[in-house]
Amino acid sequence: MKRLSSLSFRFRLSTSHRLNLLCLLLTLLALGVQFAYLEKAPHISAIICAGGLLLALFLRWMLRPLMTEIHALNLHAQNLQDGSFNTSANQLNIHELGSLAESLQSMSAQLRAERASLYQRELLLDTVLQSSPLALVLTDASDTVLMSNPAARQLLTASNPIDGSKLTAAASKVEVLAEAIGSRQQGLLRLPDQSVWHLSVNQFKLNHNQHWLYLLKPLTREIQREELTAWKKLLRVIGHELNNSLAPLSSLAYSGQQRAQQLQQSELTGLFETISARATDINQFVQAYIHFAKLPPPQLATVNWPRLINQLQNLYDFELRGDLPQRAWQADPSQLHQVLLNLLKNAHESGSQPELIYLEITERGQQLEITIQDGGGGMSEQQLQHALIPFYSTKATGSGIGLTLCRDIIEAHGGRINLRNQPCGLEVTLLLPQP
Repeated sequence: MKRLSSLSFRFRLSTSHRLNLLCLLLTLLALGVQFAYLEKAPHISAIICAGGLLLALFLRWMLRPLMTEIHALNLHAQNLQDGSFNTSANQLNIHELGSLAESLQSMSAQLRAERASLYQRELLLDTVLQSSPLALVLTDASDTVLMSNPAARQLLTASNPIDGSKLTAAASKVEVLAEAIGSRQQGLLRLPDQSVWHLSVNQFKLNHNQHWLYLLKPLTREIQREELTAWKKLLRVIGHELNNSLAPLSSLAYSGQQRAQQLQQSELTGLFETISARATDINQFVQAYIHFAKLPPPQLATVNWPRLINQLQNLYDFELRGDLPQRAWQADPSQLHQVLLNLLKNAHESGSQPELIYLEITERGQQLEITIQDGGGGMSEQQLQHALIPFYSTKATGSGIGLTLCRDIIEAHGGRINLRNQPCGLEVTLLLPQP
C-alpha cells in the first residue's frame, strides 16, 4: 500500500497536463473513428490533429485567468507562512476565487493585529521587568540562568551579567541568599546589609522542559515603615502615661520647694529643686519623642532657597557649594529646615572643623539631591546599619531620634536618605522627587 501511494504521488499530474492528455486522448479517439468508419485520407487526419491542438490551446487560454488567481493566492499563502502579514493577493486579478482571497485577506489582517498586540505586550513586559525593583531570575532544570532583570543582577553580582551561568554560583557571594536559593526555601531573608527580601520559587514547564522562576521582592522600606509606625504607637502610649505622672510630680515638687523655703529648710529646698529639674528634663525628653511620633503630613509649598540657607547659616557655620536650584521645588519648608538643621548639628558634633562642613544642592532631572559632608571621620559599619533606627545613638546624651526624624520627614515627601562614609567624614544625601 505504501508503494502504491508513493507511486501515485510521484506520477501526479498538474491540471494543464491533464487537459493536454485529455486533448490527446480525444484526438486519438477521433483518429481511431476515422480509420474504422471513414476513409483513410491524410487531410482528414491532419484536420483532426489540428483540431486537437487548437482545443488544447483554447483550454489553456480559458484556464489562464484561473491559474493567475491560483498563483496570486499561492504567493499570498507563502507570505503568510513566512510571517509577512502586510502583503495581500492582488484583488484586481481575483474573480473566481474571491471568497478564498477574502478569507486569506481576513486571516492576514487578524494575524497582523495579533502580532502587533503581542509585540506591544512583549515590549510592555520587558519594560516592566527591566525597571521593576522585583528581582527575577529564570533557570532551567540544571540551574542555568536563562533570563534575569537588572534588579536581580544588582542583587546577586553588582550588575555583572549572570545569564548562562549557574544561579547558585552567581549567588555564592551572599551566603544567606545562596542557601535559600539552593534549598528553594521560600520566605523572608535578611541579608548582611540589613536589607529584607521575600523569596518565592515557582516551578513550571515551558516547551516541555522544566523551568524554575525565582522572585525576590524588596521589603526593606515596608518593614522599616511598619517598625516606625509601631515605635510611634508605643511612644504615644508611653508619652501619655509619663505626662500623666510628670504633671502632678512637677506640681508637688514646686509646692514642696515653696514650703521648704517658708520653713527655711535648705536641704529640703535643694532636694525639691533637684526633683523639679529632673522632672523638667524628663518632660523635655518625652516631648521630643512625642513630636517625632506625631509628625504631621508635609504641607507642600515653593521653597525659598536663599531664605532657608540664610536661616541655617545663622545657626551653624558651613560652606555652600554650587548654585541654588533654579526651578521651583515643592516641599514643606519648616520640615525641610528641621531636617537640614539636625544634619548640620550632627556634622558639628562629629568633631569636624567648621570649614570642612559643606552643603550642596543639585538638580538632577526630576529629582533634587541635597548633600551634607563633614570632616568628622565618619561612622563604623555597625553605626551606619543602625543609624536610622529609633532610639539608636552614638552620643552619650543623644535621644536617638534625630536621623530617624530626618528619614521620616524625607520619606513623607516621597524621597529617601542615604548615609555613606567618605575619606574625610560622613556624607548624608537627601533625594527629593518633584511632586
